[in-house]
Amino acid sequence: MIEINWSSVSHLGPLPINWYGITLALGFLVGGYLTWRWAPKFDVPRSKVENLVIWILVGTLVGARLYYLAQNDFGAYLAEPWRMLAVWEGGLAFFGGLFGGIAAAFLYTRREGLPFLRVADLFAPAIPIGAAIGRISCGLAGMDYGTPTRLPWGVVYTNPSSYAPIDGIARHPAQYYELLGDLVIAGVLIKLRGKLPDGALFLMYLILFSVLRFFVFFVRGNVEPVAFGLKNAQLTALAILTVALPLLVIVSMRNWRSAQMKEATELAQ
Repeated sequence: MIEINWSSVSHLGPLPINWYGITLALGFLVGGYLTWRWAPKFDVPRSKVENLVIWILVGTLVGARLYYLAQNDFGAYLAEPWRMLAVWEGGLAFFGGLFGGIAAAFLYTRREGLPFLRVADLFAPAIPIGAAIGRISCGLAGMDYGTPTRLPWGVVYTNPSSYAPIDGIARHPAQYYELLGDLVIAGVLIKLRGKLPDGALFLMYLILFSVLRFFVFFVRGNVEPVAFGLKNAQLTALAILTVALPLLVIVSMRNWRSAQMKEATELAQ
């Protein structure tokens, strides 16, 4: 059993320090730097990446907040609409942020005449790395806590400011399961760079992350099932898999056929 006594908000003199906000910003900075560094390998101008990261940041925050509001007591937020903007209280849903970031990237690449699929591949390995950084303080603060467990690595939250229940019960460190899964996914995607047709690397990210989330949410304790014994994120993961898997097959088959036709043409000459 591991005890976590961590305050989600510290103070530097009179100034409050929100660790979740800091690691969230750090994740974006690291992800943005990595994509900026990798951009030449994908024939994407670095200057465009700098602007695109800002678009994605805005799209991610808007999408993450809207997805969270849609899943929770939306009526309460309508009664106090100013609370919709109170992201410092918590309430950012990853899948919503992912959808918002994708939409922002699509709009920006269309506007700038950039190949969307290649840009998506550029960002694919950076997304799980940035997400893993954000999970560090998420786990320490008790956000997205797990279900009770008797496993030796179960965590018990003891700080009064924790988002997890202060009841002495050991819980799955679901946040760190996802953190480790994100790092594994990032490693796989980095290994696959340059070996897949345009768009396939990003589709691989969507598939691997959806599988990870589907299983991690079986031990997430802060959300309830909504249908068929599954939680919202699990249903979203299944929906993504339903789209991404066939698309990956189509992209791969088109690339294979193109290679076969090119080879046949060369042999004929």
